[in-house]
Amino acid sequence: MREYIPTNIGFENLLCVLILLSRLGDIGSTYLITPKLKLETNPIARKLGWWFAIATVFVCLVPYYSTALAIVILVPSLMVCAANTGKVWFARAYGEDNYHELILNVARRSRLSHALIPTLVAAIFTALIGLILLMLSPDPTNWGYWFAQGFLAYAFVIGFYGSLFFVRLFRRAKREDKKPDHPAGKPSC
Repeated sequence: MREYIPTNIGFENLLCVLILLSRLGDIGSTYLITPKLKLETNPIARKLGWWFAIATVFVCLVPYYSTALAIVILVPSLMVCAANTGKVWFARAYGEDNYHELILNVARRSRLSHALIPTLVAAIFTALIGLILLMLSPDPTNWGYWFAQGFLAYAFVIGFYGSLFFVRLFRRAKREDKKPDHPAGKPSC
């Protein structure tokens, strides 16, 4: 793969720029969707806030330590950016608070398993991409192996953080339903 990159650019430099772009894309698209981080699925990023998100751009330096690890970071970063970007229009048009209230209302009318199962199935299908790539490139000296690891990392991220997000959302919906001042929690006459 390195033979296709002009020598004046350098493979590590190219990976650094690609990771930087993917991190900026993730941060920018996250900001467009959820400036208050109400809809952020990563509980660490939601708790630590924007300074943490911005600090993640420094992972662009990983290629100077390990180009293989850089590929593992690049793939999920690009995938998260792509997934976020597909949600920007609706979130911006509807508004973060309204979107959050909408999904809370949907959670009140649904079951946690109805949200978790599709999330986990999406993670499984993504993991299958990684596993197929591993079958085709089982040797760690092959770049396909590291792309496979990136897809497996992304599968973990969407399965784990997506599930955590829905568990938290459904708990909040249930908690709010029990409040006496909430319309769903008021006794009917």
